[in-house]
Amino acid sequence: MRIRLLANAWLPLVLFLSAHSSLRAVDHNNVDAGRPLSFDDAEAIAFRERAAEIGTGGIYPKGGPAGLAFSTEFLYGFALNSHLSVDLDAAAGGRAGTPEKDFQVGKLGLGLFHNFNREYGNAPAFSIRGDVALPTEKGAKGVEIRLRGIASKALIQYDRLHLNLDGIVTTAPETGERRFRPGVVLGYSKPIGYPRSFIRTGVAEVSLQTPEQKGTGPVMSLGVGLRQQVTVRSLFDIGIRSDVLALDKAPHEDIQIIAGFSTSF
Repeated sequence: MRIRLLANAWLPLVLFLSAHSSLRAVDHNNVDAGRPLSFDDAEAIAFRERAAEIGTGGIYPKGGPAGLAFSTEFLYGFALNSHLSVDLDAAAGGRAGTPEKDFQVGKLGLGLFHNFNREYGNAPAFSIRGDVALPTEKGAKGVEIRLRGIASKALIQYDRLHLNLDGIVTTAPETGERRFRPGVVLGYSKPIGYPRSFIRTGVAEVSLQTPEQKGTGPVMSLGVGLRQQVTVRSLFDIGIRSDVLALDKAPHEDIQIIAGFSTSF
């Protein structure tokens, strides 16, 4: 009986440590923005680990034609509790806030992520992420800078809440565009099937974002998704997000379906 009790007590810890020691970049229970929803958790990838993440999604803007979005990102753990990222997005067909339908490459993004502390007692894990989006289109001016504060806190066993606070600054806004845009995302992650299995995590979020256009109100969105471990160093993700409330004629998308694949090496 004592051996069985000890085994039951240590099994969750063994699963947790084994996942974090070998899979940190692509562990289904450590969530990255865009895979498949928009929030980050407070975990950095492992020191000297590299990860590649790709994704695609269907976009269904209100009152317009459907479109496709594509994303790719590379991450590198250059120091303890810190990683760098490079990402590039593209879109084709309909999209919210613009009449453009041609294939366009988005901005080139450079990011820095640093975790200040792990969760301890009642104190959540806390991280800062900074991103700079460089224009790639001919004639485009200025850059977009985003600073994101991230706090992650366990609730019951491995269920976690993730609070992301954003501040976005556009250095050269076009006429009618905002220079500064705040935003907030509250995310939730829960391993599914635990303790029988530890290979998938469900995610959900509610977000409130400020559109680029002046004179428009905030947009509230909801999203749900799933992260499924495929191999010890790769996973598949799928999710759906929908804008549920847009104030003052803010442009928004009715629904977005996202699917992606991540691998570390």
